[in-house]
Amino acid sequence: MPAQIASVDVVRILGKLSDEGGEHSSRSRFIREFLSKYKTPEMVISDIDGLLEAYPTFKGDSESLGRAFADLVNRLAEISGFSVDYVKYSGREKITGIWKVGEDIQIRVAAIICASFEEAKGVARNALLILPEAIDLGRPFVTVGRLGMLFAMIEQIELPVSSVASILVTDDDYDKRISSFMELMLLAFKKELARKPQVSLQKEWTKEELEDFIMNRLKLPTVGMLFSLLDSPMVGDDLVGKINEFLEMNESELVKGPMALGAIMGALSKHYSGIKEELVVREGKRYRLADKYRAIISEIRAGFERALQTNTR
Repeated sequence: MPAQIASVDVVRILGKLSDEGGEHSSRSRFIREFLSKYKTPEMVISDIDGLLEAYPTFKGDSESLGRAFADLVNRLAEISGFSVDYVKYSGREKITGIWKVGEDIQIRVAAIICASFEEAKGVARNALLILPEAIDLGRPFVTVGRLGMLFAMIEQIELPVSSVASILVTDDDYDKRISSFMELMLLAFKKELARKPQVSLQKEWTKEELEDFIMNRLKLPTVGMLFSLLDSPMVGDDLVGKINEFLEMNESELVKGPMALGAIMGALSKHYSGIKEELVVREGKRYRLADKYRAIISEIRAGFERALQTNTR
């Protein structure tokens, strides 16, 4: 499988992901011919990251891209040792998968891209809700970034998935529970983790990392969010307006509306190669830039604007 092919490209090629047609459906082809080639959590996490970055300006069928997100999360669990049932897309309770460990543990999962309570309405209360970012829903959920970290650590330490599955079926604050569990894992396996250089334990962004991250790895809508929040915190509609002003100035496709902010926030959750501090904090309906990195991002924006002026002369 060529390295440049990702789930976003597959959705563009197929046009729409559907269950219609059984074994010959576009969904079956996507799982059998594409997802099955992913063998490590890191490969799936990287694809999820790219999908979330592409989502705000995706020109194809956005619903199918959301379905691809759900099946990528299913594949992540499958690689990590769960037996997974890929549930039909049209389920009334929005269940996207059932993860099993032996005969005793079954986890009903709803992995969806949403930015509000209204979009999450209808998800079964006893389902593990998996979102691109942390938002105020009034119910438990886990972010895909935090879940990806957990599964990557399970693989590195070679911990039996049955020993952690019970965390995910507890009706509680999943992010806090997973964070506490990972801290215990780091303490218990510190020496073993130190011998595996692909696991980073760094929490703070350095200036060099942040500059490379923003200038070389992020797509323009995500860069626009960071730069827009330098001046002041904003609510969703205002922030979308500022991001679109930035995109217009850079002759780029505009984001579709406030619901795209969830996908952009997901793209910022770069925890996959190590635990990183948040760059944007969401407080209810308001988004703000982390004060710690305001000065560095301001310098990066100045460099970005200088480069833009040079290119337009």
